[in-house]
Amino acid sequence: MLIYFINSISLTFASWLIGLVLNNIIKKASFYSKISHFNFIKEESTYRIIGMGSFKWILKNSFFKYFNQKLKFETRPNISQLQEIRNEMTYSEIGHFIAFIFILVIMILKVWNGEMIFATTLFVFNIIFNLYPSLLQQQNKKRIDRILR
Repeated sequence: MLIYFINSISLTFASWLIGLVLNNIIKKASFYSKISHFNFIKEESTYRIIGMGSFKWILKNSFFKYFNQKLKFETRPNISQLQEIRNEMTYSEIGHFIAFIFILVIMILKVWNGEMIFATTLFVFNIIFNLYPSLLQQQNKKRIDRILR
């Protein structure tokens, strides 16, 4: 069981590199600006139901807070700074989503090969380390969009 945890964490962290590379490739594509306004969750109450507040607290109070320093404000931001950070959030969101899809493909292959425990472990880590960060970026972008309007 320990080997499944270690492999799942390793694959999930490696998926970040896949997301980073593929995100850089598609960043200049015409459809990129369209997907920057895409939201999986429409209602703010859904974020509370899935525990996004707790996830946000864990990020702020763990070593993960050091990962993307571009997503922090030192002082009250102006409009251009808000737009810049929104662009960074979009980049981060799409990178995590690409990583999520990558791990999803690996999970399907594991299920196909009958490795259900490994697939389940990957599923859990994929949600924690790829889906939730992507959803958090979407939630934060919504807040910025309200300010920008």
